[in-house]
Amino acid sequence: EFVEFCLNGRTSKSGTWTTTGVGKYLEGGKAAGGQLVDQRFCPRIVEGELRYNMVGDALIGIIHKKPKEGGISAVGGTGSIYTYYGPKEKKFASLTKSFVTTDLPKVMPALGLGDEPIPLWWTSDFINSSPPGTAAKDEKWIVGEFNCSCVGISKCLPAYCKDDTPNACYNDIPKKDLNEIKTISDLLGQKAVQILVKIAREKGKPAVVGDYFSGTPVDISALTKMSKDDLGLLPQPATPRFKTALIGLYVRAQPYGGSDKSSNGHRYDTIPFANGMIMAGMSCQLIHYVHQEHDKFFEVVKNFDALVVRCNPGQIKADGGDQGKFDDSMRAIRKAGIQVWPSPDVMEFMGAKDALCKIADMSIGLEDTLAYYDEAAFSAGFKKTMAFQPRVIKQNRGSSGEGIWIIKLKSGSYCSSFGEKSCADDEVLDMMEANDNHSEEHTVAEFVEFCL
Repeated sequence: EFVEFCLNGRTSKSGTWTTTGVGKYLEGGKAAGGQLVDQRFCPRIVEGELRYNMVGDALIGIIHKKPKEGGISAVGGTGSIYTYYGPKEKKFASLTKSFVTTDLPKVMPALGLGDEPIPLWWTSDFINSSPPGTAAKDEKWIVGEFNCSCVGISKCLPAYCKDDTPNACYNDIPKKDLNEIKTISDLLGQKAVQILVKIAREKGKPAVVGDYFSGTPVDISALTKMSKDDLGLLPQPATPRFKTALIGLYVRAQPYGGSDKSSNGHRYDTIPFANGMIMAGMSCQLIHYVHQEHDKFFEVVKNFDALVVRCNPGQIKADGGDQGKFDDSMRAIRKAGIQVWPSPDVMEFMGAKDALCKIADMSIGLEDTLAYYDEAAFSAGFKKTMAFQPRVIKQNRGSSGEGIWIIKLKSGSYCSSFGEKSCADDEVLDMMEANDNHSEEHTVAEFVEFCL
């Protein structure tokens, strides 16, 4: 009779039924939604289900839904008891780890949805299928249902209308619940961006040899193009959140355009920088600064929201330009509200060697780190620091290790505390320069004289 009812509904063969249902569960076949699922009944359903609230692949909370005494359904409005837990609840740690870490990545492929992302906001209801008395770590929880059609955020329920609240709205949500709601909604946005970025990454074919992807959205046609192509650069987004440019410099008198260049004229790490911006929803056009068109260049870059400057120290001068003029124009751009990474002032004050002196008193610094700006201070200060510990002396200008000296007392005889003594002029120094690791020996007086 049951089989008959399931297949054909109320017939002479199905007996008498008091249900309000009509049966015929397979009517129309699979294509029409005809379906029956046959699953083992788990008696411990009377203890309640665990609802895992998910945002994408992130668990944000667990609800224990216990049916009303004598019932097996914990649907809201039936007298069931709901207990709320955080995502790191210890009593469910074994299930959480197994589900989120092991099984979740397999769910969409198992459903034939390997090309679809996990829903943004969904739930999974679990039933304990283990015999009573099973240790928590050994319990087997099985999925009773996935729900992703239109899952509600329960804390928002005060905002929906009922007969007694016909004017319910967002403002009726208690303020104490808004923080939790914001956490959920912020995470929804983050997961949505991750999904869209992943899709864009898969769809966006990077530039091949000869392709040029830097021409839009800002019109840069007035600038001289110094690169052969944009090999590896992703397509610019059609509607970028912000318009950015990555600024390089091609030194025309040097092989390859400078020691930091790829064969197409861009700096060797330009493409990853720009692609990171593009994958975050911003455009990032690759342009070069040519000092002969200085004024034109800075008129064009006013049309960007932000600039990423990737010109190696000394390159502007090596190409015949004026670093100070470039920096002053960048300061004007920054003053106009356009972000510059890094701005000239940041490079000057953060990149300068004396920045180390300004953090000397922090946990990340050393108290005997000094900066010298005149002859008397250097002569007295260096003799004092050199007597205490081996030194690294760094000039402010230059790069690639030139003018950076690692110095030790040849005698190896240092004082026990800073300031206890000063070196004599004739004490011998064992020195190595960082640019090529060559070694020299000089007296303290000779080194001071050389520096000055």
